[in-house]
Amino acid sequence: MSEKEPNNLLAPLSTDVQTHQLPKLSILRGKASFEKLFKAPNTFHIGSILFRFCLSHFAKSNSTSEKRLQIAFIAPKHLGNAVTRNKTKRLLRESFRTSNRELHHFLRKNSINLHLALIASYPNPDFELVKYQMHKGLNNLIEILAHDIDTFKCLEE
Repeated sequence: MSEKEPNNLLAPLSTDVQTHQLPKLSILRGKASFEKLFKAPNTFHIGSILFRFCLSHFAKSNSTSEKRLQIAFIAPKHLGNAVTRNKTKRLLRESFRTSNRELHHFLRKNSINLHLALIASYPNPDFELVKYQMHKGLNNLIEILAHDIDTFKCLEE
């Protein structure tokens, strides 16, 4: 018999492999943050996704980690059972993670701090459609922020 071959199914134990996750600091948390977000009138729909956003004030003490954007992914109970809601939130998270580069660049360039909630209007099992809607919605958000940047900066101060 020959020597046993290494199993190809095992993941490498290398520490230089990047994790493709949203950082914990970029998740929107806290009752006050959600109350402020849902009082803000800034919303728009793109397909099955409702974008709700408002400017925020982050603490200046933690300057090493950039917290330009905090985001929440919401799937209301009317979408279905927990399995359907969790799948919908996973689709939203993944589509946001793959198409948020322009938004982060815009926020850094203009020194804008933003709270954003992505709310699913109905369950959508097609990832490509959700990804297209997310990309289109984030570009629309950038256009709205760019158009009203002076107004937002006055409100932030």
